[in-house]
Amino acid sequence: MSASPVFLSVVVPCYNVGAAIDALLASVTAQMSDADELVLVDDGSVDDTAARIRAFVARSPRGAQIVLEQTPNAGAARARALGLSLARGEFVFFCDSDDVLDPGFIATLRREHARYPAMDLLFFSSEMVTERDGRLIPVAPKVAYAQARTYADGSELLAHHLRQRMYTAAVWTYVARRALIERSGAAFTDRSAHEDHLFTLTVILSARLIVAVPDLLYRQRVRDGSLTNSSKSASYVVDRITAADEAMVALRDRPAPLRRLYDDWSFYSVMWMLWDNRDLIGAVARTPEGRAYLAARPLRVLGFAARAARRALRGG
Repeated sequence: MSASPVFLSVVVPCYNVGAAIDALLASVTAQMSDADELVLVDDGSVDDTAARIRAFVARSPRGAQIVLEQTPNAGAARARALGLSLARGEFVFFCDSDDVLDPGFIATLRREHARYPAMDLLFFSSEMVTERDGRLIPVAPKVAYAQARTYADGSELLAHHLRQRMYTAAVWTYVARRALIERSGAAFTDRSAHEDHLFTLTVILSARLIVAVPDLLYRQRVRDGSLTNSSKSASYVVDRITAADEAMVALRDRPAPLRRLYDDWSFYSVMWMLWDNRDLIGAVARTPEGRAYLAARPLRVLGFAARAARRALRGG
């Protein structure tokens, strides 16, 4: 690859995605210019993921702009961190390997960057979808903007997302300036789940200008057996509790109303996760993290249990 400036690096961790990777490779490269790159980290796949990527690189006019790094399996956190270290773009976008990128994704980023040259983050509308008979069927919105808007800093965006109940730590919900990531010191937490919670929060809180557009640019594909659409393990819930505790430490110097908003969001995320996987409550409560988290909030836990029970009786 040449040493010319790179505008956007699309970073994709891949693990045993097989045929699903072909569609993503085609959709990303079809909208790339000479100033963009695609960075793929094959996280120890044991299927034909790497072979499919190499075959695509060999036949693609954009093959010289595709970087493939293979590593032993170490999880999404390390794969994303490695991809970030290889990325040369002014902006970085972390894309999941089996999701759907809108054909106008990069053009929208360029458009907003031209309007706001100092833009640190670009947010956009996204949704969860499932596939049926070859068609993508919407399941639920992830982030939804009715109109374009800007935020003077990350605290303003965070408060808005939390109030609108559309906050998510998923790294594919925004495009970040690489210099912002570097100056914020954001890093992926080395664990099997919720590795992006502190990364996203750190990046957002360090941003100086954030642009949000209503364009529906990303679709998260929900499959049978995926983390989004499956029962959880006790360790998954404990990781979520740990992420909540880490986030509150990161927010300790922020205004009290913002801390309360975030704590409420985290609390209900954890509680609904436990409610939907009630067979795990005992196992989670026996861990040091789970025991401390629940013991620190006895009245809130009781209040949630009563609310959840009423909803269940109503059939909601």
